[in-house]
Amino acid sequence: MLTGFGERLSFRTIESYERDLRLWIEYQGVMAAGKVTAQELRAYLSYLLTEYIPRRLTGGNDIKLSQKTVRNVWITLSAFFHWMSDEFQLRLPVPPDRDPFRQVRSVAGARPGRGRTRQK
Repeated sequence: MLTGFGERLSFRTIESYERDLRLWIEYQGVMAAGKVTAQELRAYLSYLLTEYIPRRLTGGNDIKLSQKTVRNVWITLSAFFHWMSDEFQLRLPVPPDRDPFRQVRSVAGARPGRGRTRQK
């Protein structure tokens, strides 16, 4: 599925990317990559933060996804759309300097600075 896109990535990263992309397709349905809009990406990220019910093998499915997890999904989608743009000259749904995750996080009521902080 990720030929070219997954080159030089670890096996675990490729698994994560594939899982994230499958979940996106499950939510959005099959559509041309060049037709995806920033609004659709924001709606998806918001859905993951607020409505999505995880399917964890270890239980805890009532616990919402963390901001970090949803941020990682955004990173997957961003990498995928950049690869599509480079390989097939498709327009990016979000300009490179705009991060829909920031907008979604504020809409979902998440506050920056919550969660773990890095120890120096």
